[in-house]
Amino acid sequence: MATDTNLGRVKYFNDFVKKENDATNELTEIGTSATIGINEQNNGALVLTTHTDDNDSAAVNTLKTWNPSFGLCVMEARVTQVTDAEGRGIFIGFTDDASTEENPISISGTTVTTTASNGVGFYFDTDATTDTIRFGGVKADADSTQVNTGVALAAAATWQTFRVSIDEDGTAVGSINGKEVARVASSLTANTDLCAKVLLKNSDAAAASMYVDYLLVEGSRE
Repeated sequence: MATDTNLGRVKYFNDFVKKENDATNELTEIGTSATIGINEQNNGALVLTTHTDDNDSAAVNTLKTWNPSFGLCVMEARVTQVTDAEGRGIFIGFTDDASTEENPISISGTTVTTTASNGVGFYFDTDATTDTIRFGGVKADADSTQVNTGVALAAAATWQTFRVSIDEDGTAVGSINGKEVARVASSLTANTDLCAKVLLKNSDAAAASMYVDYLLVEGSRE
């Protein structure tokens, strides 16, 4: 962490109370057929809506400006499903893939698939054998430990807060609603520039939507 300034921590926070997301200058929007925008509601919320095409995704991510090797990196997002439905997947975490529509970490049946070279976070998919939230990473194109948290994705209109922390040696901690549910050592290559990503995937050829109440990201300066 930078020691030549008393502002050694870099902080980003978006409460989604503007009229629209500035996809050019702030959060990048990913999803060629997706609809992404701000919903005018209490607290404000970003809305991610997939297309009806099977496995279509809607996502937002920051720039790749977060590097755990300089000090603790943290991201937190508060989300909820818009409607109860089968056929969806999510990813909330850090990844070195800031440009593609692919889910950095996903699960189908009992098989975990990672498309990022380095990343870690929460993931869920109704294509999995068990509908519970997982937490895990990928380090230099090799899957790291994957943890079944045993926690279900909350029903529509019930908010869940997901927090991902990565320390300088790459140990990642996942918390849901303020409670630690997973800890993975050597989850990724710590000296990697990462973006924070929130992704929603449609898993059954029907559009899915999710509200994001806020997004918080923190890291240490070089």
